[in-house]
Amino acid sequence: MPAQAHLQLNLSGTAFKHSLQSLRSTSIPPGSYKQYRFDHPHISASTTYNASSAAMVSASDFTAVCNATIAESELCTPQTCCLAQGEVQYIPSLAGNSLFAAIFGLTLVAQLILGIRYKIWSFCVWMAFGLIGEIVGYIGRIMLNNNIFSFTAFLTYLVPLTIAPAFITASMYLCLARLIHVLDPKLQYSRLKPMTYTWIFVTFDIISLILQGAGGGVAATAEDEAGSDMGVNIMIAGLASQVASIVIFIALCSDFAYRLYRGHGSPSKRDLFRLSATSHNTQTATVVPTDDFRSTSYSTLSPNSSPLPTTTYSYTLIKHSRKFRAFIAALTFAVLFILIRSAYRLAELQEGFDGKLANEEVTFMILEGPMIILACLLLTLCHPGLVFRGMWSMKEFERVSAAVGYEERKLGMGSEEGLGV
Repeated sequence: MPAQAHLQLNLSGTAFKHSLQSLRSTSIPPGSYKQYRFDHPHISASTTYNASSAAMVSASDFTAVCNATIAESELCTPQTCCLAQGEVQYIPSLAGNSLFAAIFGLTLVAQLILGIRYKIWSFCVWMAFGLIGEIVGYIGRIMLNNNIFSFTAFLTYLVPLTIAPAFITASMYLCLARLIHVLDPKLQYSRLKPMTYTWIFVTFDIISLILQGAGGGVAATAEDEAGSDMGVNIMIAGLASQVASIVIFIALCSDFAYRLYRGHGSPSKRDLFRLSATSHNTQTATVVPTDDFRSTSYSTLSPNSSPLPTTTYSYTLIKHSRKFRAFIAALTFAVLFILIRSAYRLAELQEGFDGKLANEEVTFMILEGPMIILACLLLTLCHPGLVFRGMWSMKEFERVSAAVGYEERKLGMGSEEGLGV
C-alpha cells in the first residue's frame, strides 16, 4: 500500500472486525505512513486514523477512531481502540447489572429455602439452575463494564443469559400437571394425561437449551462472519422453539380452563359445606376437614361402614384457598413475562450481534432483566410449596385423584354434584 494512502471500508457489524484483521496482515513498506477511513454506523465518514500514533483518551471517553493495527479485541484498551471494536457497542451499566445480579442472588436463596422446607425438589432444581445462570450472566455484564473488549466477559454474559430462562420455564411446566389434578381429579376436561404435558414441554425446553447453548458457543468463537451468522441462526432456532413451546403451553392451558369452565369443573364455595348433608344408604356422611393436604382423615358413613378418606375435601380446600388463586395468577403472569423476554431476544438475534437491538442497553434493561425478575419473584412469593404444603410428588397427586373417584362411587355422586370437585 502506498504511503499516505486511504482505504475506504464499507463495513457493518461482524464484517467490520474481520476486515480489521485482514488489514492488519496487509503488507506495508517499512517506514510508510498508514491511514484508514471507515464507513461504519458508529464512525464518522470523515474520520481517519494514523496507525503510527494512537491518541490517548480516558477510559470513559472512547475515541470514534478505530485502530486497524489491533486485530484481536482482547488486545484493545479504551485508549487504543474505538467502541465499535468492543464485544458490545456500549458500556454496560455497573449499577443496573449489579442490582439485577443481587436480586437474582436473593431470589435464589429464597427458592432454596422454600424448596428444602417443602421438599419441592424438581421445581427447586430447575429454578436454581435458571437463577444461577442469570447471576453468572450479569456478572459477565459487570465484567464488560470494566472491559468491553474482553471476549471472556462477553461469553460469560451471552450464553448464561440466553439459556437461563429455559430452566425457569421448565419449572413452570412442572406445575401444570399438579394444577390439573387439583382442578380436574377425574381428568374429564384435560385433553392429555397430566404428566404428558410435563414431558412434552420439558422436552421442548431441553431442545431449546441445546440449540441456544450450542449456537451461542459457535457465534462467540467464530473466526469469520459466516461462522458468526451460523451460530446466530442456531440460537434463533433455539429461541424460536422456546417461544413456540410457550405459545402452545398457553394455548393448551387456555383450552383446559375453557373446558373446565364449560363443564362446571370449578364449583362455588357452598360446595365446601355440602359434604355434611350427603345421603348414602339412608345414613349421613360426616366429613372431618383437615388442613394438612398430605394427610388422610376419615369419616364414618354408618356404624357398619369402613373409614372413608376425605381427600376430596382436601382438594376442595386447596382450590378455594387464596394462595391457590394467587398461584394461578402468578403462574399466568410469569409465563407472559418470559414470553415477552423471549420474543425480544428472538428479534434481537434476527438482527445479529451488531444490530440495533443488540447494542441498545436501555431496551435490554427493560425487556430482558426485569421480565425474568418479575417472573422469578412471582414464583417465589407464590411458591408451590406454600400452595400445596409440601404435596408435590406426582404419585401423591395420582393417589389422591384416585381416592376422589373412590369417594364419589361410595357416596353415589357424580363429579359435578359430588364433593365439590
